[in-house]
Amino acid sequence: MEHQEYQELLELNSLDALEASEARVLKEHLNTCAECRAELIRLRDAAALLAHAAPSAAPRPEVRDQILANIRAERNQARVSAVTSPQVVPLKPRIARNIWTIGIRLAAGLAFVALLVGLIVFWRRDVKMRQEIAQLSRQVNAQQHELVRDRDVLGRQREALALLNTPAAKKMELTGTQTAQSAHGMFVYDQKTGRAILMAEGLPATPADKAYELWFIPKGHSPMAGRIFTVDASGHAMLPEQMPSEAMANSVIAITLEPKKGSAVPTGAIYLSSPSS
Repeated sequence: MEHQEYQELLELNSLDALEASEARVLKEHLNTCAECRAELIRLRDAAALLAHAAPSAAPRPEVRDQILANIRAERNQARVSAVTSPQVVPLKPRIARNIWTIGIRLAAGLAFVALLVGLIVFWRRDVKMRQEIAQLSRQVNAQQHELVRDRDVLGRQREALALLNTPAAKKMELTGTQTAQSAHGMFVYDQKTGRAILMAEGLPATPADKAYELWFIPKGHSPMAGRIFTVDASGHAMLPEQMPSEAMANSVIAITLEPKKGSAVPTGAIYLSSPSS
């Protein structure tokens, strides 16, 4: 039996709703489980507090007057009987009536306590169920996010593979500078269409207000800005690009660290660069 089932037996025990076999099973479990013993004590204390907190009902004035009138009539009848007959006629036992009244009130109080305990038990189950549903919802959302990310990565990998197998593809190795010596990468582009893809590894994580920017530097011309990107936890990045026609021949590919929104001209340190022509 799982621990959750023992918790349910404890709740039913607080309502006196256990069968004999269930009570024996619960008793054996309580001998070895400190957590369930503490829960049993807490439920008993809660029931006791609720029982003491239940207000007593005072009788209405007319009921009180009727009871007193009945008592006076019984006393008068007893006096008359004592004078006219030597036999003693016992009065009706008031104790029995008092016990009956107390029993009714006690039963009503216990029923009220049982109702409150039942409401508390159902409320706790509802709260727990809502928490479990919220947790499952978060897990599903996280899995969906990971699935979308994996599909995006797979799509880029297929695009890179297709580009590498293009007869007009040209590959340019990127090496890390003194700023990022362990970084390396590859820039592949189609010499006919300019369709390109950048693959980088080992780049440091960027600060919150920074991003990497790709640059095309044609020989004898000013740098031309490419895409802005960041890397994952392993320093990896893969992004498609369209190479400008002006940079199709004798260009240097470089990556610098720039402000998050990018720059019109390079302002930060160079992290990756292709060899100069």
